[in-house]
Amino acid sequence: MSVFQRVFQSVNKGQAGMVGMVCWNLWNRRNCWVWDHVNISIVGLKSRIHHMLDEWNKAQEEKQKAAALLQNRDRTWRKPPAGWIKINTDAACVPGTDQFGIGCVARDEHGCFLRARCTLIHRSVQSREAEAIGLREALSWIKHWRNTKCIFECDAKLVVDAVNGDRGYSNFDMLIEDCVDIIKHFDEVLVTFVHRSANNVADLLAKAAYSMAGLQEWIHTAPDFITCNLDFEKA
Repeated sequence: MSVFQRVFQSVNKGQAGMVGMVCWNLWNRRNCWVWDHVNISIVGLKSRIHHMLDEWNKAQEEKQKAAALLQNRDRTWRKPPAGWIKINTDAACVPGTDQFGIGCVARDEHGCFLRARCTLIHRSVQSREAEAIGLREALSWIKHWRNTKCIFECDAKLVVDAVNGDRGYSNFDMLIEDCVDIIKHFDEVLVTFVHRSANNVADLLAKAAYSMAGLQEWIHTAPDFITCNLDFEKA
């Protein structure tokens, strides 16, 4: 053990991998002789060591690439499962004002636009309360149209965790309780967290509310200012 400790303390990661492969192949060579009476030559042993180390390094590279790809997928919008629709919600607050915009957009399993909505609400609230109001309005809006197999995505993790967990008695918790009560009207529904980079369309709608007069709603045909984002995320 003292030899191994000195070796691993004095070599780099690549050399440590080589030491491990040498030890494993020496152990395997001994087993081949003890159990099968097969004697692997030193030349063959060296070849196997280098080959296995090369394969192991390639496997680690592929693992890192797969992990990076998975991370990128988590940060981009993804289509819902077959038969489901996905509704993204967001709120846009301007510090120092007593108003905030909320927006939501619904898409089907193919990423096709179904409907969208945005409005400006005149009320002084914290950002988490604005997000909760945005989710509540989206739930209420969608339930009159469809009440099954709906996924609501929100980039406010605090709101999502509260909907799916315990609640207290603050104004924020009362808004969450409203959301939970509306959810009871759905047969199959999920409320999930999504990174902000995967919530771009809802964010655009929430910000657009500041430049529009009153409640705006689009059905079947998306407004021009979100079509590029819809097409990009649909691909």
